[in-house]
Amino acid sequence: MMNKRYILLTISILTLHIVVAQKNEVSIDFTTQKFIGKESELNRKKYFAMHDSYASWDLASDADYLFKTLGIEHGRTFGGPAPFRKSKTEIPSLAEAKEMGEKSAAGIKKSPLFDNFATTDFIITDHPSDAFQLNQDYNKIAEYDAAFLKNAYPIMPKYYEVMNEPFVHAIDYVKTWDQTPAVIVEMSKLYKTVADKVHKEIPNMMVGGYTSAYPEVEKDNFGYWDTRMKTFMDIAGESMQFFSTHIYDGRNVEGDTSYRSGSNSEAILDLIEAYSFKKWGVVKPHIISEYGYTAQGLVGKTYSPELNGTCLIAYNKILMQLLDKEDRLLKAIPFITSKATWFYDNKKENPDGHPYPWVIKKKEEDGTYTFTHLKKFYELWKGVEGKRIEVTSNNPDIQIHAFTKEGKVFIAMNNLSDDVQEVSLNYLNNSATYIKNITLKRLYTTATGMPRLIYFTNETSLDTVNLKAGETIIAECDVTHFDFNNTLKENNYYTETYLQPIEKDKVLTFKFNNMEAAKQGKASIRMGIGRSHNMSKKPIVTLNGKNVQVPTNWAGYDQLARQRFFGVIEIPFDINYIVSGENKVQITFPDLSGHVSSVILNVESRLK
Repeated sequence: MMNKRYILLTISILTLHIVVAQKNEVSIDFTTQKFIGKESELNRKKYFAMHDSYASWDLASDADYLFKTLGIEHGRTFGGPAPFRKSKTEIPSLAEAKEMGEKSAAGIKKSPLFDNFATTDFIITDHPSDAFQLNQDYNKIAEYDAAFLKNAYPIMPKYYEVMNEPFVHAIDYVKTWDQTPAVIVEMSKLYKTVADKVHKEIPNMMVGGYTSAYPEVEKDNFGYWDTRMKTFMDIAGESMQFFSTHIYDGRNVEGDTSYRSGSNSEAILDLIEAYSFKKWGVVKPHIISEYGYTAQGLVGKTYSPELNGTCLIAYNKILMQLLDKEDRLLKAIPFITSKATWFYDNKKENPDGHPYPWVIKKKEEDGTYTFTHLKKFYELWKGVEGKRIEVTSNNPDIQIHAFTKEGKVFIAMNNLSDDVQEVSLNYLNNSATYIKNITLKRLYTTATGMPRLIYFTNETSLDTVNLKAGETIIAECDVTHFDFNNTLKENNYYTETYLQPIEKDKVLTFKFNNMEAAKQGKASIRMGIGRSHNMSKKPIVTLNGKNVQVPTNWAGYDQLARQRFFGVIEIPFDINYIVSGENKVQITFPDLSGHVSSVILNVESRLK
């Protein structure tokens, strides 16, 4: 009898421990200002643009609401030089470049949006077929491009992607897929030649690429990485000032619907950063010039509010991740376009005249245009600004950020999980006492997939919240005055070792130099791995000889819809394990196959 009671008591304690361990908790400290690198102020130009141009007339009648009230920025356009738009065999002259550029500038100035909304914080690009042809003189192309750009924009855009998603079009130039690697090499050479010319002629314009459409870098045991982004970085990377990637949830090429939001996109971007550091000793910044949701079969179909809902969930999941990278991200644009009036005339892809799936305004049967649900993304984030404050989450599926300006605190939370998550909010250093009133905005999809943006006003507290699957909330808090009493500085540290093959019981060593010991704060090892689903994701990990426990949870889903797992697992450790000078991470797996793609040390040091 005693043994049975002991066993039952033990089971009860273990059960209680599991319940407690699974409790979701976020902590918020209004009085601690957080920096990511040197960045603390939220840059709305960086994060809240749309894939549209101020040269367009499409949204002129809604300009005040969209661009003033909601604070939407113009982000990207297909308005580059396009030397092969008219002819695929002849490069236009420099005189033609100047003429075409001046014509473009005159048209831009006529736009009703130009005077009030033109911006330098803007990306221009071209379709590959308009920008590149095989067996052409790349120097002449570069001269044309620079001559056009110098004359085409009354306000010079800051960013230039020479081609949009070029490598998926490599097959357009040859007969067989095994010939495409040679095309990718040539495209990369053009990128470098154009970049070098633009740097000389237009020093204020940054050139980058390659705007990867499907960054399936782990495919073919990282062969896809070797023949795409690595090839591009090896050939053109020295001349690039940023690297562009497109991040989409959904089904881009083949297989089941899957998600890049969460650990997968983290691993992609960490790999690019790791290789950048290995080659140049610096991490060149990212541009995410498109992100959201896509899948085959969406184009040319009836407008779907449910698809809008799926896109909204994806935008917010990915945005919340990118907000963690403000020190190494130049711009991130959700793929939301204006009216896409051109698409109604595309009889091949759109014979029934349906709206483009990613428009903010769609045409009705009477010819008028009405807003789609995609407007809700900007309505949710309306007015969010200020200096970053300290937040933590004990579950990688619960993403959180917070910002403050005088009289306001904005708390944003997102649920990466496909399940409802109950979250408790813990306010540190009496932060809750500063709150006078809360307006709570909740953006989610219903059981039938319909998007909903709900406002709750005159709330006095927010202690717990049940986040629906994929839901994002923003609590806009009216607060009394408070001062920052502490500072938290987050930095990432890189090693020259990357993409290491995993062998059974073999110790993989990653050395980090020139680090400073930290006494207070928190830290983690960001371990990127790519391997089969049945292989271990829980290796033995040490930092400077001290064992570090690898969690069994990571951001987002289990990735079983993918052919293999590729993601970042964040491994927290005691910040006191860090020593001044060299630090050594060692990783040992119990089985063979796959790679450790990147290892990065993330350190948040409390200064006072």
